[in-house]
Amino acid sequence: MDLLSAMPKAILDDILARLPHKDAAKTIVLSKTWRHTWYSFPIVSVCNKYFFTHDIRASSSGISGKLDIFINYVTKRLLRLRDQGLAIKELKLNLIHILHLRLVSHHLDQWIQMACESGVEVLELTLSVEVDIRYDLPICVIEAKSLTKLELDYGIRIGQEFLRHSMKLSSVKMLSLRYVLFTHEGVMEHFISLCPHTEHLTIRHLYVHNHLRTELPPEIFHVKSLFLHGLQKLKEVDVRGIQELHIDSPNLENLSYRPLDSYAPFKLNFDSCATLRSLALFDLKTTYIVDKWFVELFSKHPFLKSLIIYQCSVSERINISSTRSTRSSLMLQICYHYADYDYPNLPELHVSSIPPSIKHLDVRVYSRTNNEALYGTLLNYLLSSCFPKTISFGCIGRCAFIE
Repeated sequence: MDLLSAMPKAILDDILARLPHKDAAKTIVLSKTWRHTWYSFPIVSVCNKYFFTHDIRASSSGISGKLDIFINYVTKRLLRLRDQGLAIKELKLNLIHILHLRLVSHHLDQWIQMACESGVEVLELTLSVEVDIRYDLPICVIEAKSLTKLELDYGIRIGQEFLRHSMKLSSVKMLSLRYVLFTHEGVMEHFISLCPHTEHLTIRHLYVHNHLRTELPPEIFHVKSLFLHGLQKLKEVDVRGIQELHIDSPNLENLSYRPLDSYAPFKLNFDSCATLRSLALFDLKTTYIVDKWFVELFSKHPFLKSLIIYQCSVSERINISSTRSTRSSLMLQICYHYADYDYPNLPELHVSSIPPSIKHLDVRVYSRTNNEALYGTLLNYLLSSCFPKTISFGCIGRCAFIE
């Protein structure tokens, strides 16, 4: 027996966990010990791209055969773990390459049910990108008391049956909802509230049924507003594709926001998040960011350490004053898109502060102009006005003079 095979199973499991899933599966040919380790490995992570190729898609018989192999493989792995009384710690399924999701829907129900009954801690589902194909999330998910991470991506529908349950997923710390369809807006907010101890929340382009339309299939549209309240332990929020966002989480530390439509009015309210440390704003075109905005931001969020403003509408001259003694450092990154401005009337950034209020300054400029004088003047002013300890200056475009 080789030395690796003689190691405790916990170490062998750790080795498998560090390998890409495809490589980990190949270890079954090494020895009986490795084969047993793989079959009892508590992490089931399957991406069906390893089963389907473009050539196979062209043949209906080939699709059927490959699909049977895929279904049998996942089913046997989960049954083996359940029948041996072993935990299924993680179930990760990426079925993005399956053209006919309905053919595996009932198998998905069985797989999720087995995982929930076997102490699953991480559940990640990535299904179909086809807008007319949705998989109904089974209600058994909220019965998984051991679940700490729930990630739902693409092709998933969450129905009103979840409204009838008040059972909480109290162990969930990370919740990610991407391109998920809800049958009603009330279902969306209720589903999020089922995870009251969530610390990390990711939202990407949620959808809801239009109940004003009686024809079939029902029309769907983007969720435009989202209210996050009652999540007392929420620390990080990353939201994209929502036009109106209200957050009432006193312990929030990191916030990243991008609206659905950059050129439409938006609402963003996070005034109650007094402990905010990092803020990133993307593609806000309808509101100009001016001096007053910075003053109000810093007064409401005195612990802010990182501020990123990316491709937003910024006034042509900005004076950022940081005189609060409580702020020992601030990482400021403003990314301009010069296509929004008429050259040479480019925006100016003036930073005035009492050293060492701003220790690290990061300035990134997007331009197609190779104007050394412009950037030299800006850089010299920054160095003389805010006295940063370090400064990084980057540019995307033809600026060979920047080293």
